[in-house]
Amino acid sequence: MSNATNAASPMSVMLGLAILLLSMPFGAHAQNAALSANPARGEIPVFVEDYDTAEFCSDGSDAGPCTVAPVDVPEFDANFIYRFLAYHAQRPFDRFSWQAFTSLMAPLDEPEKPALWQSFPTQRDLFSEVGYPNPACADDLPDGYLLLASYLQTTGDILVDQAGNFVLYETRINPVATSYIRENGLDTRAGRTAFANSGKPIAFPLGQVSPTDRVIEKTDEGAENAIPPAGPGDMGAQLLKFAWRILPDDAAAAPSVPHGYYTRPARISLGADQTLDGRPACLDVTVGLVGMHLVQRVTSGNGDRWVWSSFEHIDNVPLAANARRPNSIITDTPFAEGCLAPASKTSEGLPVYAFYGGKTGKGHVANDPTPGDLKWADRQPFARDPSGKPVVSPDIVRCWRLFSGTAEANFVWQRKLDGTVWQNYMLLGTQWIGNPGGATFGVGEVPRYLTNSVLESFMQHQSDATCLGCHSRALTDAGQPSNFTFLLNPPS
Repeated sequence: MSNATNAASPMSVMLGLAILLLSMPFGAHAQNAALSANPARGEIPVFVEDYDTAEFCSDGSDAGPCTVAPVDVPEFDANFIYRFLAYHAQRPFDRFSWQAFTSLMAPLDEPEKPALWQSFPTQRDLFSEVGYPNPACADDLPDGYLLLASYLQTTGDILVDQAGNFVLYETRINPVATSYIRENGLDTRAGRTAFANSGKPIAFPLGQVSPTDRVIEKTDEGAENAIPPAGPGDMGAQLLKFAWRILPDDAAAAPSVPHGYYTRPARISLGADQTLDGRPACLDVTVGLVGMHLVQRVTSGNGDRWVWSSFEHIDNVPLAANARRPNSIITDTPFAEGCLAPASKTSEGLPVYAFYGGKTGKGHVANDPTPGDLKWADRQPFARDPSGKPVVSPDIVRCWRLFSGTAEANFVWQRKLDGTVWQNYMLLGTQWIGNPGGATFGVGEVPRYLTNSVLESFMQHQSDATCLGCHSRALTDAGQPSNFTFLLNPPS
C-alpha cells in the first residue's frame, strides 16, 4: 500500500511493485492452483496465520459458518491509498466474501432445501419489461424450482459445457435493493426516465454497523475511539448473479467432474425462435451451480462503490499456461497473444473439467466463442447448430491466478466446510475500490483484474477484464449513471 496520491510514473510503478513483493509472504514465487497446503515452504500458499472461530461468522461467535450476513468491512483504513494488493490488506475483504456467500446459502447442511437467496426476486420478477420467452412455463411451477431463461453472457456470447449443454444465468436482488428500486420507480422505463429528470443520483443503500452499537474505548491519553463491532448492523444493497450448468442426464455418456455441485431443480422457458423445432418449450432439468458474482454496497472507506466477490466451482476450468497475477499493471495488454491452453488431452495428466476438454492443443489460444446461430433441442445435448448437430464445446481456461491470500482463505474455508458440497467452491477474488484510480490503476479497483470463467468466459484477456472497472460505466436506459449496476438498463 502507499499513501501517494498522484498518477503513477514508471518509477512509482516499480517502487509499488517492490512494496507489493515485500508485502507478500515468504516464498511467494508460485501459485498452488490446487489450493492445498504443501508442507514444503516455497510453494504458495504457505499458511502461517491462525484463524480463530470468529473468522467464520460476522457476529464474532464460534457458530460459523452462520446465517448472519456481514454488512461492512470495518477494517478498511481510509487513511491509505491502496495501490497494490497487499497480503493483509486483502484478508478482511476475502473474509467478508466468504461470510456473505455462506450466509446466503444457508442452510449449509441441508442443500436440498431452498436457500435464503432463493427468496429474493429475480430481474424478471422485478422488471415487467423483461418477460419470459414462454410465459406458460410459470404455470404450476413446483415449489423450490428455479425458472430460468437467460443463456447469454454480458458480451452476448453463449457458453456450452463439455456435455454439449447451454449454461444458464439469473440475477437476484436482495430486499434492500428491491425496496430502493420500487420506492424510486426504477422498476419501469417511465420511472427511470422521471428519476433521471429529477436530478437525483442513483445511490443504492449502504450497509453499515449501527452507530449505537459502536463500543467507545478510551486510550491512555484520554481520547475516545469508536470501535465498530464485528457483528451485523444495517444490510446494504446486494445483487447476485448465478451461472448454472445443466447436469447431464446420462453420466456414462458425458464427461463428469470429480466433485459434486450444489444443485437445484429448474424449468427452462424457451420461445419458438429459440428451439430447433420452432415450438415454444418448457424443459425440466437439474442444474448445478458453477459460478456466482456477489455484489454488496458497504459504508467503510471507498466501499461506497461496492465490494465485488466472485466464486466458482473448483472443477470448472484449468489455469491458462500463461496465467498472470491479478495486479499485472505494467502493460495495458496483459494477454496480447490470448490465454493459452495448458494441455491437450487427459493422458497428459489433465483432470476432467466441465468447460475444458483439451481439444485446443497445448499452447494454443483458448476461450474462443462458439460461432453460429445455436438452437435448443428437446433432449440432451441441448445445444445444436441449425442443422440439428450437437455443438463442439469451446475450451475455456482461467486467465488470472489467485492472489496468495485468497488461496489461503479458500483453503481455510474449504476445510471448515469439509463434508458439505460447499467445500467444492472457491473464491476467485474480492474487488474493492482502494485508490483514486488513474493511468494503469483503472477506477481504483484492488485487485486490478477480476473475471469469472463461466460468467465472462470470452473477455478474460481484455484490458477491461475488471468487474468494478466495467460496471463503473453502467447507465440506466435513460442515460443516467446507475451506481455500478447494469440492472437498470434491462433488455426489452
